[in-house]
Amino acid sequence: MMIRNSRRKPKLKPAKIHLKWILVVFLMIALISITLSVKMLLVPSFQVQEKELNAVSRHEENSLVEKYAEIYENSAEGSQYSMVFSTGCTPLQHWQSLLFFYYAHKVKQPGNVTRIASGCSKSEASKVRRTHQEKVAKMSERFHLHITPDYGFRDNKKYWNKPHGLLDWLENEMEFSHDGSRHDDVIIIILDPDMILLKPITNEFTDFKEDRRWKGKKLSEKVVHGIPFAQAYGFGSSWLTSLKGKLSDVVGEKSPALDVNLDEASKYFPAGPPYLATGKDMYALVTHWVKFLPRVHSIFPEFMAEMHAYSIAAAHLQLPHQLAKGFMISDVGAAHKEDAFSFLDNTSRAEACGAKIPPSQLPFVHHYCQRYAIGRWFFSKYKLPEDFFDCRAQLLKEPPLNVAEIYDWYIFPNGIEMNDYSSPKKQHFLLKHAWMMCETIFSLNEAATELKKAHCGAGANYEKTFHFHEEAEFQAMLQNGTKPF
Repeated sequence: MMIRNSRRKPKLKPAKIHLKWILVVFLMIALISITLSVKMLLVPSFQVQEKELNAVSRHEENSLVEKYAEIYENSAEGSQYSMVFSTGCTPLQHWQSLLFFYYAHKVKQPGNVTRIASGCSKSEASKVRRTHQEKVAKMSERFHLHITPDYGFRDNKKYWNKPHGLLDWLENEMEFSHDGSRHDDVIIIILDPDMILLKPITNEFTDFKEDRRWKGKKLSEKVVHGIPFAQAYGFGSSWLTSLKGKLSDVVGEKSPALDVNLDEASKYFPAGPPYLATGKDMYALVTHWVKFLPRVHSIFPEFMAEMHAYSIAAAHLQLPHQLAKGFMISDVGAAHKEDAFSFLDNTSRAEACGAKIPPSQLPFVHHYCQRYAIGRWFFSKYKLPEDFFDCRAQLLKEPPLNVAEIYDWYIFPNGIEMNDYSSPKKQHFLLKHAWMMCETIFSLNEAATELKKAHCGAGANYEKTFHFHEEAEFQAMLQNGTKPF
């Protein structure tokens, strides 16, 4: 109305008032535009980058990732899952955590993902929180951090932080108690920090049908109350035999664990990460895990007491696990017919490094817990520079894709441990070393590159120059690939 009036009476001075209002509106729009532009610069564009990452994926088939993309985006459905991993407060586990979250984001792991950090001083906890907010939380609002007290466990008790930290998280974050919880039906998935997700993990394994992948009788294809799942580990029935007949000292005289025979002990209870159970079952398992651990250690004072105590808790609670041989891969020295590296059966030495394997054939988890080597190409998590994800740190020098064809031997940087794989009977070891070493190196470089793009600006170092051997010895190998022993 005022504008029409001003047109009919152009000589009236109120027209100047309208010009002022137009100027105010214009300035407000400009201010909003600038604010949005600054926000876009400050917030890492992981969603934008993700399409590019998938396009250059080392794996040809992305159907499984796409299958769970809708769950990942759907808050109600995604909240059915809660993945968690326990760490200390060391530089080693700080960079492992960044790597873990990066791949949880990349494969679109549904549900919440939480790092439990134990043993942090006040200043360390502050730094961990800051890094989480600046780098991790911006990947996804589903990524969380839970810091627990320092339980003071050291030496061969250092892994005790895992069950104690989990119990702290379950009771204080997830609000579990012995009277039940609103999270009883949530699927809790426990991994280790030195694990890389190759594809999403949920509670359904209907496509996981190969008989060689299940240990013992198939109990279920889905994680439900009363049937937890886990990776089968190689300690068999030793969780029982290591107690030397003193199981009752741990569980009491009337425990159902006392009725488990050796065959059952080796088929349903030698469990390790990934562990999967409903919230109700996992809270019971973790509660008894914490309860039994010091008793087990008093009889069997070794670092494996931690894993044995979990198995004992499961037996005591009458929770036999559906154990899988193919949830994760790590042990390159395992017997060929017993491991989960069957996806390399038709792979040549020239293709093993960076082999393009469809996700349907891959395990869920790549567990880089060992040392891997071909020639003088090498990887060990304990030897990686602790500042690897810093902006100015070098990336890892990448081996040629046919590295396993060039070399049929390895020698570790210590110059002492070495092996000759020229025998046809040892070819599968060569393939496994090549795949694990290359996959770990490529995965670290990809994650570091993308995080640097998001956070480092023009000063980032993208040079792939770091390797683990003495320079002269490494260059000599590149010039002459014959084995030096």
